[in-house]
Amino acid sequence: MLSKVLVFFKQQAVIYCLLFLLLVNQPLWAAVEPGISTTSELAIQVFLGLMLVLSLMFALAWLAKRMRLVPGNVGGQNTIRTLAVLPLSNREKLLLVQVGEEQLLLGVTNQQITCLHELKKPIDFNVTKPKPAFAQFMQQWSAKNQLTATKTEEKKVDEAD
Repeated sequence: MLSKVLVFFKQQAVIYCLLFLLLVNQPLWAAVEPGISTTSELAIQVFLGLMLVLSLMFALAWLAKRMRLVPGNVGGQNTIRTLAVLPLSNREKLLLVQVGEEQLLLGVTNQQITCLHELKKPIDFNVTKPKPAFAQFMQQWSAKNQLTATKTEEKKVDEAD
C-alpha cells in the first residue's frame, strides 16, 4: 500500500515539474534569447518542442489506458472483453461483450444498459471476412489488366519474329 502511495506522489511530482518548466521556461527563453538565432538553435528548439509533444501524447495515452477510458480488456486475464461496438446515434450504441465463454449483445444509452440477447453460438472473429465489393472489383480489374498486358507483350514478340 505504501509503495502505491509513493508511486502516486512520484507521478504527481513529475507532472508538476513538467508543468512548472512549461510555464516558467518560456519567459526565461524570451529574456535570454538575442535578436538573431542561429540555425542550430532553431533546430534544437524545434526538436525539443517535438519531443515535448510526443511525450505528452504518450503520457495521455498511458493515462487513458490506466484510467480505463479505452474500451477493451477489463480483467487482467481477459475475463471481460469488448468484441464490437456499433454506434446507433450520438448517445446510443450496441456492444458485443464476451464474459468468459458467453457473448452478450448489450444496448447502451445514457441512462441504462440492457442485455438484448445472449448468443447461444459465440461469433468467431478469427474467420476471414469476405472482401468488400470495391476490393473485389479492383482485384478483378487488376487481373484483367495483367492479362491484357501479357497478351499485348506476346503479340509484340510474335510480330518481332
